[in-house]
Amino acid sequence: MKFGISTLVGIEPLPLPELARRASELGLESLEINVGPTFQPIGDAAYPGHLDLAAVTHGGAGAVLDTVGRYGLTISALAPMINLLAPDPQVRAERSAVFRQALDACQALGVDTIVTYAGSASGMYFWGPPAVGPHHPLNKLDENLQLFKEVYTPLADYAGERGVRIAFETAARGGGQGNLAHAPALWDMLFDAAPSPALGLSFDPSHLVWLHVPNIPDVVRCYGARIFHVDGKDTEILRGKLAEQGILGNGWWRYRLPGCGDLDWRPILSALRDVGYTGALDIENEDPLCLGLAGAAWSANYLRRLLPEAR
Repeated sequence: MKFGISTLVGIEPLPLPELARRASELGLESLEINVGPTFQPIGDAAYPGHLDLAAVTHGGAGAVLDTVGRYGLTISALAPMINLLAPDPQVRAERSAVFRQALDACQALGVDTIVTYAGSASGMYFWGPPAVGPHHPLNKLDENLQLFKEVYTPLADYAGERGVRIAFETAARGGGQGNLAHAPALWDMLFDAAPSPALGLSFDPSHLVWLHVPNIPDVVRCYGARIFHVDGKDTEILRGKLAEQGILGNGWWRYRLPGCGDLDWRPILSALRDVGYTGALDIENEDPLCLGLAGAAWSANYLRRLLPEAR
């Protein structure tokens, strides 16, 4: 297992050559490279995120691979974090075109995984308000699943033809737009709606903490064949705030780096071993107390030291 970072999640926005150099010096091994229109251009770049996707797909892959390889790093995934289930058909078409370009870039770079949100057309609460039941008019799950099938069935075919797997980020908020792929029951529904071996998970256990999904190592073992990528992030429950607000409140939990949150990572790493996961574990640094590359590298090294002890 290699330990690395998601390049624009809580990391200072450095040009890729400078980022690769500094990441290597800090002992990191892999990069989940953030690309596409949800990210800002870096410096005076004319494109968003860390890669010019058009340039990569038109002969520029070699330069990117040389830059990363010079510092002994690998690219674990490209990550255009896009909601492809936007309710506006024109927006969906535009975003799907970007996503296909990112899939083409993966093929050009020899990268076998792309990370994104499954998305939502109804925000975060497509299940409706808590405890209202499946037939409440605000329950939009079935509509979202149908749209997911329409959007991702052809995209899964497109990805598979290029030797690329689509790994769904498992965050419920989905960049503020909602994300179908945030709980085990929903994963089953998605894989049934679009039954393709090209669809899987970018597994992030931090979200299961605040969603109160228990037995995370068992979740890993259950979905091991669908885990294409792993995000390293933890969550801290602020129990005083929770006691004041209840789960419908705000601010009773926060993301932390692995090593600073509530998760016991030894059994999680052990479960990843059990299912034969040999890919990257890339730190997503959303820790408000330790933002930056140095904090992410510290956390990666913390997990690396745990790995020989995992049982």
